[in-house]
Amino acid sequence: MPFFSIDNKKVEMTNDEHQLYQKIVQSYTIGNNKGEDLFMELFEVDGNGIIQYLRPPSKRQTSFEVFLFLMALQQQQHLRQLYKQFDELAAEVKEKLKEK
Repeated sequence: MPFFSIDNKKVEMTNDEHQLYQKIVQSYTIGNNKGEDLFMELFEVDGNGIIQYLRPPSKRQTSFEVFLFLMALQQQQHLRQLYKQFDELAAEVKEKLKEK
């Protein structure tokens, strides 16, 4: 899975998720206001680029669209991890059953 940078953090995203991020950034970039600034200080990631914590905006204003994007991204990342673990366990079970 590719990694992209959001708020100077390495974040795991699909290409489609990154394209949506770029569209959101572009839609909020007006004059001196940068769309990527709306993502600042809203989340923390682990070493694998997985969002572990969403921080409610308290220091600066952001968009509901930005926060919903981050919520959906976090859920998708965790679902991908669960599916991967399930597939690995299913492969192990099949291997054990073949041995019997």
